[in-house]
Amino acid sequence: MIILLFSMVVLVVTYMVWAAFKYTRMIANIFVSLVYRPSMELPSVSRGEKVSILDSSDREIEALLVEAPGASRAVVFCHESGGLKESWEKYAYFLPDMGYHLLSIDFGNKREESVKNSLSQWPTQEDVKRLLTAVRWVKKVLGTEIPILLFGVSNGADIAFAASFEDASVKAVVADGLFSMKEIFRDYIRKWAPVLVKPNLFGEDYPGWVVNLFTSLGFWYSQRQSGRRFVDVESLMKKTHVPLLMIHGETDDYVPPAHQKFLARLRQSDDLKSVVVPGAGHNQSVLAGRKSYEKEIIDFLGRI
Repeated sequence: MIILLFSMVVLVVTYMVWAAFKYTRMIANIFVSLVYRPSMELPSVSRGEKVSILDSSDREIEALLVEAPGASRAVVFCHESGGLKESWEKYAYFLPDMGYHLLSIDFGNKREESVKNSLSQWPTQEDVKRLLTAVRWVKKVLGTEIPILLFGVSNGADIAFAASFEDASVKAVVADGLFSMKEIFRDYIRKWAPVLVKPNLFGEDYPGWVVNLFTSLGFWYSQRQSGRRFVDVESLMKKTHVPLLMIHGETDDYVPPAHQKFLARLRQSDDLKSVVVPGAGHNQSVLAGRKSYEKEIIDFLGRI
């Protein structure tokens, strides 16, 4: 009897180890090998003086600088995956008239990767360092005491939010389309586990602890496989942070309503304001409700 029980325990443990190894690799491979081809609607004309910023590796960061006469504050804009520094005109066009100097930086490496694989849509710590270099440049050129707003869209929203923890000059963040890479993992696991896992021990509804376990393993393995450190938005949301305005589209299929509510629940505090734009998809809030989009951002900044 004891031998039989011991054999069953060994069998279960062996299966769990095998399953953890197999499905962790499968989850990570899905995320690292997907091809991402965003559709872009760039403005035909964009304001700004072209500038080049050197980072610590002597690589150039291309940017556009729009100086507002008499302004005593600045905004650094972070475009979405596949975007360009000129993308700021689509989202932040009204900020220079509000008295903000504006610097829009180009995450050129993201655009180059976008034709190869999905790494372009995942925010990395390398991107955060790039943004922080731009923030330091703003302080050097415009004044060390100048308060700075970070404004990011989708991938850029995650990068901006992560960077806000690293420099005290950053006073607020506007995040259009902020997402959690881990929550996207969970969505994939919930959708595909009942189909791909054999034998399927849990039917159509996998327990939360199983989903969370493989999400953590997949996130870790994706970093190991790609050699990059991704931004963990969920961990950051739980920390005390500068005022954050989250803007999402009601019909966003990339960051769906359940995902949006999940992020809002992570930190229910006065330093977080969440806005959902009716009828808007991912990165389309400014097009679906331009006036309300402007008003929400202006009101948010007015309270800081």
